[in-house]
Amino acid sequence: MKLQNLKLSLLVLLAVLFLFDTACSQEKRPQAKQTTSTDLSPLVLQVQSISPSGENEPVDFTWMENGKEQKLSNFLKGKITFMNFWGTWCPPCRAEIPHLIDLAKKYESNGFQIVGIALERTEDNVMTLVSDYVKKSNINYRNFPSRPYAEEFSKKFGAIQYVPTTFVVGRDGKILETIVGGRDLKSFEEIINKYINN
Repeated sequence: MKLQNLKLSLLVLLAVLFLFDTACSQEKRPQAKQTTSTDLSPLVLQVQSISPSGENEPVDFTWMENGKEQKLSNFLKGKITFMNFWGTWCPPCRAEIPHLIDLAKKYESNGFQIVGIALERTEDNVMTLVSDYVKKSNINYRNFPSRPYAEEFSKKFGAIQYVPTTFVVGRDGKILETIVGGRDLKSFEEIINKYINN
């Protein structure tokens, strides 16, 4: 019996250590002030409105892109999508971004895409902060600095306590699985290949 308790304690300890090594704790912060700088990356977009969605579907939102209103639910249709909640301040998030960039390139023709939801700890110039990081890191997928969206998402699915947290969304717009903590390229590819041909 003591051996079983010891094993269980060790498993719990290892799980906690794994989370601390691969994810950053997520604190709630007030809504960030948005900037309207014309020097922003075209891949950093502002959430316009947030609306409810169907069961097991990400909370819907709209944004303006190239003068047209876009809607997340339409954007997700027919594709396998990683919805990646991350922050520029988070080392495990920054470590997995080169893998996400490679995956976005490699699997785009197979109907795979990534949507970044940047959760920043500052209230000032969030759009500029994320845009500068996107440009510097050559990120090739859309990013939405939006704590209000993350809060709505959390109300529906539970708090996003650690970043990075990635939700895998299927071609039907339903969430297939959740990845908490950073992953390497091979781990991400295994997850994509589970769903890409279905």
